Amino acid sequence: MNISIIIPTYCRTQDLRRVLDSVFRQHTPVAEVVVVVGPGDAESLAVAKEWQAKQSALLVVQAERPSVVHAINRGLALATGEVLCLLDDDVWLPETWAGRVTAAYTADAQLGAFGGRDRLKLNQPDCDNPPLAKVVGRFRWNGALQGNHHCGAVVSPVQVDVIKGCNFSFRRAAFPAMQVEPALESQGAEVGWEVDICQRVIRAGYHVVYDNEHYVLHYASPRPEYDDRSNLFSAAWGKRTYNESLMTAKYRSRRELVLLGLGSFLIGSRVQPGLVWGTLLLAKHRSLRVLGLPWHYARIFVQGASHGLRLRQSLDDDARRAAPAAQAPVFSPQYSAANSGAHEHPESPQAPR
Repeated sequence: MNISIIIPTYCRTQDLRRVLDSVFRQHTPVAEVVVVVGPGDAESLAVAKEWQAKQSALLVVQAERPSVVHAINRGLALATGEVLCLLDDDVWLPETWAGRVTAAYTADAQLGAFGGRDRLKLNQPDCDNPPLAKVVGRFRWNGALQGNHHCGAVVSPVQVDVIKGCNFSFRRAAFPAMQVEPALESQGAEVGWEVDICQRVIRAGYHVVYDNEHYVLHYASPRPEYDDRSNLFSAAWGKRTYNESLMTAKYRSRRELVLLGLGSFLIGSRVQPGLVWGTLLLAKHRSLRVLGLPWHYARIFVQGASHGLRLRQSLDDDARRAAPAAQAPVFSPQYSAANSGAHEHPESPQAPR
């Protein structure tokens, strides 16, 4: 089974060296690696070409726009593997990582997407060593997506709705479109593209699996200025709202869409405030702009939802024209650590500090 790895990168030369070193140390060789370098990033381009001179399996291309969705689509258009793996440039892979991917897809013909834990390396105990989570990668009753991919799951392997993009793979046959929804594209590391692939995979009759043992180390390097999520008034939060509502409308139930919209407007969160959080944050920020954010995000939510409903209608029309798909099988893990390589602890000697 041929595996292609796609790595979008931008201004993280040290991270890029680390991830490429771990990729080419895999016990199971990877057939193809595509590095997509962001526009204007001469230093990362030089690092990628340095590795290309040593590794014939490495292909280096440049993105035309500063967007991870654009970079992923650029890589998908070039990759040829039966299984496509998407990695962040700030992760490190244990040497059995590719073997686990191969074993998982070989053992289960209905496995459409496969991912695992990203063990954070932030020197913050609460983040680096969290307790196992009861729920990972599932949509809740109110339409909100519960992540917890960095925590690991109490029950593993487990069937999920979404896997995290820093440690992500899918079967080509399960996602024949081979293109992430272009409407998600803006700037930086846009949210929602993992939802788009995973939900299309599930609609095609395959299942999505998360496995604690299939881990990466994730150093979570800083984002560029235009993708700043530390600023409450950053435009990145508006685009996040748009993408979340678009994906919910495109794939989830109308009830979930309505509940997500109401919850976002009435309550919201510390970073995307609704009426309740806007009031609570007023004293901290001492700006009336905070009170305008719930209405701002509500308008964006409606715009994204409207777009998503149109896309959903198109998907439904395509499904009606196609032959009915077979009912998706009940998930049953068909592989184990025994046939995918020995257990490795993230603090093993070969893991970088």
